[in-house]
Amino acid sequence: MPVMLERWNDDKMDALDARVGRLEADVEKLDGKLEEHRKETKAGFERMDEKFERMDLRFERIQRTIFLASVTVIAVLIAALTSHP
Repeated sequence: MPVMLERWNDDKMDALDARVGRLEADVEKLDGKLEEHRKETKAGFERMDEKFERMDLRFERIQRTIFLASVTVIAVLIAALTSHP
Protein backbone atom coordinates (compact mmCIF):
# COMPACT_ATOMS: atom_id res chain seq x y z
CA MET A 1 0.00 0.00 0.00
CA PRO A 2 2.74 2.58 0.79
CA VAL A 3 4.33 2.05 -2.64
CA MET A 4 1.03 2.75 -4.37
CA LEU A 5 0.48 5.89 -2.34
CA GLU A 6 4.03 7.08 -3.05
CA ARG A 7 3.56 6.53 -6.80
CA TRP A 8 0.24 8.40 -6.68
CA ASN A 9 1.96 11.34 -4.97
CA ASP A 10 4.80 11.28 -7.50
CA ASP A 11 2.30 11.42 -10.37
CA LYS A 12 0.49 14.33 -8.73
CA MET A 13 3.76 16.18 -8.17
CA ASP A 14 4.79 15.63 -11.80
CA ALA A 15 1.44 16.94 -13.00
CA LEU A 16 1.76 19.95 -10.72
CA ASP A 17 5.29 20.63 -11.96
CA ALA A 18 4.08 20.55 -15.58
CA ARG A 19 1.25 22.98 -14.79
CA VAL A 20 3.60 25.33 -12.94
CA GLY A 21 5.99 25.21 -15.90
CA ARG A 22 3.18 26.23 -18.26
CA LEU A 23 2.14 28.99 -15.91
CA GLU A 24 5.70 30.34 -15.81
CA ALA A 25 5.77 30.43 -19.62
CA ASP A 26 2.42 32.24 -19.67
CA VAL A 27 3.65 34.77 -17.12
CA GLU A 28 6.73 35.48 -19.24
CA LYS A 29 4.51 36.13 -22.25
CA LEU A 30 2.33 38.44 -20.17
CA ASP A 31 5.37 40.32 -18.92
CA GLY A 32 6.28 41.15 -22.51
CA LYS A 33 2.76 42.36 -23.25
CA LEU A 34 2.65 44.37 -20.04
CA GLU A 35 5.90 46.08 -20.96
CA GLU A 36 4.39 47.11 -24.29
CA HIS A 37 1.32 48.47 -22.51
CA ARG A 38 3.52 50.36 -20.05
CA LYS A 39 5.39 52.01 -22.93
CA GLU A 40 2.12 52.95 -24.64
CA THR A 41 0.74 54.34 -21.39
CA LYS A 42 3.90 56.34 -20.74
CA ALA A 43 3.76 57.78 -24.26
CA GLY A 44 0.11 58.69 -23.72
CA PHE A 45 0.89 60.49 -20.48
CA GLU A 46 3.71 62.38 -22.20
CA ARG A 47 1.28 63.55 -24.88
CA MET A 48 -1.17 64.59 -22.18
CA ASP A 49 1.59 66.53 -20.39
CA GLU A 50 2.33 68.41 -23.62
CA LYS A 51 -1.35 69.24 -24.04
CA PHE A 52 -1.60 70.47 -20.45
CA GLU A 53 1.46 72.66 -20.95
CA ARG A 54 -0.17 74.24 -24.01
CA MET A 55 -3.39 74.72 -22.04
CA ASP A 56 -1.43 76.39 -19.23
CA LEU A 57 0.09 78.81 -21.73
CA ARG A 58 -3.33 79.62 -23.14
CA PHE A 59 -4.75 80.29 -19.67
CA GLU A 60 -1.78 82.52 -18.86
CA ARG A 61 -2.39 84.53 -22.05
CA ILE A 62 -6.11 84.81 -21.29
CA GLN A 63 -5.34 85.91 -17.73
CA ARG A 64 -2.88 88.53 -18.99
CA THR A 65 -5.42 89.79 -21.54
CA ILE A 66 -8.19 90.07 -18.93
CA PHE A 67 -5.83 91.86 -16.54
CA LEU A 68 -4.77 94.37 -19.21
CA ALA A 69 -8.39 94.93 -20.24
CA SER A 70 -9.34 95.55 -16.60
CA VAL A 71 -6.49 98.00 -16.10
CA THR A 72 -7.47 99.80 -19.31
CA VAL A 73 -11.12 100.08 -18.26
CA ILE A 74 -10.16 101.39 -14.80
CA ALA A 75 -7.72 103.88 -16.34
CA VAL A 76 -10.39 105.13 -18.77
CA LEU A 77 -12.93 105.47 -15.92
CA ILE A 78 -10.46 107.40 -13.79
CA ALA A 79 -9.56 109.64 -16.75
CA ALA A 80 -13.23 110.22 -17.49
CA LEU A 81 -14.07 111.07 -13.88
CA THR A 82 -11.13 113.41 -13.38
CA SER A 83 -11.65 115.31 -16.66
CA HIS A 84 -15.38 115.80 -16.16
CA PRO A 85 -16.18 119.12 -14.35
